[in-house]
Amino acid sequence: MTRRMIIVGAGPIGLCAAASAVARGFDVTVLERGEVGEALRRFGPTRFFTPLSMNLSRRAVELIGGAQPSEDAILTGPEMVERVLVPLASSSALRDRIRTRHRVISIGRKGMSRYELSRHPLRAERRFRVLCDTDGGENIFEADYVLDASGVYGQPQWLGAGGQPAMGERALPGIIRSLGELSDQLGSMAGKNILLIGHGHSAQNALGLLGELAVEHPSTSICWAVRSANTRPCAEVADDPLRERRTTVERANRLAESPPDFLTIERKASVEAISPGAPHSVRLSGDRTVLADVIVSLTGYRPDLSFLSELAVDLSPSTEGAGPLARAIASVTDCLSVPTVSAKELASGEPHFHLIGAKSYGRGRTFLLQTGISQVESLLDSLG
Repeated sequence: MTRRMIIVGAGPIGLCAAASAVARGFDVTVLERGEVGEALRRFGPTRFFTPLSMNLSRRAVELIGGAQPSEDAILTGPEMVERVLVPLASSSALRDRIRTRHRVISIGRKGMSRYELSRHPLRAERRFRVLCDTDGGENIFEADYVLDASGVYGQPQWLGAGGQPAMGERALPGIIRSLGELSDQLGSMAGKNILLIGHGHSAQNALGLLGELAVEHPSTSICWAVRSANTRPCAEVADDPLRERRTTVERANRLAESPPDFLTIERKASVEAISPGAPHSVRLSGDRTVLADVIVSLTGYRPDLSFLSELAVDLSPSTEGAGPLARAIASVTDCLSVPTVSAKELASGEPHFHLIGAKSYGRGRTFLLQTGISQVESLLDSLG
């Protein structure tokens, strides 16, 4: 009997899952809202923390053959797309299975809403119905299994205190919210007052790019607003084996500890309001005000759950990712120490539907491609 599987998202996890599922006999269709590797295309010049050997499944490596870069290569997002993901999507096993520019609007059970037979095995007898928007109009796909690998990168979190929009934020166009956007606009930011918000890995990379700009154009000024009160605000991993991550964190902390003339640090800072005028008057907590020509907000990302409203999915109330997985890794503080999880802990509550990859972690920040690939293999093993 043919087992039809829909995979949402043609990023590294989605394509690795597709390659492994095809090898197990599933009839796979991959639905991608943009182009292959859409999210990674927005990484700009930022490099992965991990070498290629940690970012691909064994089956994916086999399909690409000798075309892929060295397993020790540390690629940028766009390099990963063009040198790895596009060849993988074009391989004989996958090239007729990828549907780009297919934006998923809704996933549900055929003729059955989320409250009918919720958590009952009989729900699995109804096939999934997936509604998509395409360049040619709406289209419907049906499947026995659905894996959602749509990621989180397209949904930036608000920059205001507590994750809420700051006053004025929703009406303000032009806030830079990805490293790709920052890279594209960097040349036009010379000589301007720039406010950078966030102190995670994206913000650390952004600080590196902005620092190079300020050195080249001394009239450029940067204000870095971080929630941490620490002199070195970025979390450091002792003896971190990931060289790229270690270098990025160290550089950001060094700049924060001894700021050069172009850099001002606002600690224990959250954004309360932004004026619409130029330059923007940005009110920070503690009755502080910053004037900014450009605002760069890199405060994290969250999953898009809008198209899952008719599925009875067990979601974590804190991360918005998969509930059982969130509970299994609740005490994990670093991506290199995520424990092996069972297929039961990858269950969603909806039979034969699973969140995989970064989306399964939701707002959690300990996702690593290597771990996600391992979890996908365990999940596919359990499906037979």
